[in-house]
Amino acid sequence: MARPGRRKRAESRYAEQAERLAARLRALREQRGMTQEQLAAQAEISVATVRNIERLVVVEPSLFTVLAMARVLGASIEDVTT
Repeated sequence: MARPGRRKRAESRYAEQAERLAARLRALREQRGMTQEQLAAQAEISVATVRNIERLVVVEPSLFTVLAMARVLGASIEDVTT
């Protein structure tokens, strides 16, 4: 059984929003010239988490994870979720 925040794409009703989030986070990261490793280190999360969000393995990341990534990218939560 998947834990909350760890549902697979096919099981999630938020798959569409997850695709937008992943694309936006990746675009912001690349615009700032950051690697996944740099983003993870600065956000104090694992590189696997960044990769899994960008690859849509994890489609329901925790709010705190998204906030940490947005903070490092100099973006608001609205910037990464719209």
